[in-house]
This record gives sequence, C-alpha cells and structure tokens, in this order.
Amino acid sequence: MEIYLTNLGKYNEGHLVGEWVHLPVSDDDLRAVFDRIGINKEYEEFFITDYECDSISIDEFDSIEQLNFLAEKMENLSETEQTILRYFLNYESLGFREAVEELEKENYFYYTDIDNELDLGMVIAEDWTIPEYLANYIDYEAIGRDFTCSGWFLFEGIAICRG
Repeated sequence: MEIYLTNLGKYNEGHLVGEWVHLPVSDDDLRAVFDRIGINKEYEEFFITDYECDSISIDEFDSIEQLNFLAEKMENLSETEQTILRYFLNYESLGFREAVEELEKENYFYYTDIDNELDLGMVIAEDWTIPEYLANYIDYEAIGRDFTCSGWFLFEGIAICRG
C-alpha cells in the first residue's frame, strides 16, 4: 500500500510538492517525509493526492494513523482474509478499524473459488446429503441465486455471508 502525500499549502500556491510513502511507515520515516515536502509550522497541512492499493479506496484526507493500522493488519492476513477485509471496506462501508474488528470476530461464512451463482450453488449443495441419482435434477444456479438473494455476496472469487 502506497500513498502520495502532498503539501496542501504549496499545492494551493500552485506547486505540487509531495512524495510517495510506503505503508506502514514509522513515525521517524514519516517525519523525514514531512521535512522533505515542507510540512512545518508554515505549511502544516497535507493530503493524499494518489494511492496504490488493492481494491481499497483511500480518501484524500484519510488518517495516516488509520492507514498505517490497516497496512500493518493487511501484512499479516492471508489472501482470503485480505479479500474479505476489502469486502467489508468496499461493500459494507465500514471504517478501517471496524472492518478489521469484523474480520477478527469471524462472524461470517465464506467459500473460496466462487465466480458465479452456479459455483455457489454447487458448493452449498456439496454440504447436503443428496442421493447421486437426484444430483442431475438439481438446479445449482438457482440455489446459488437464492443464496445471493438471501444475504450471500460474491466478491473477488469468494462467497461471503455475515453470520
């Protein structure tokens, strides 16, 4: 996760003064960035003008402390957990800390490698005991569609349901 920090005062004066910062960033490294872009008593404000991040929207005035928190958490998560966290951030409109808390509560169900309602229906039906002679009569896509209509969400190859 990287953000481009820009000196707001210089920007308002018509000068783009900023620097890319890799997150998480230590307090010492952040102070060094602030020194290089001129954040001081005269120019106290900064904002984020660009970012590089997997599917997480970052606002221009997001807190660096919050972004650091999220970046530190993301480093220790599996790919599946990162996807579920992105889902909480992007589709449940949770803040960074709230999304991490939801992830840590593990109050959700999920299946991986799900690209559509048919995949979801087939995985869910696998959990049921269905006689083999009836398997050809089951509309797996309809099962998946019913589950997506009742609270399951398909996101980046994962089917997620909040418990």
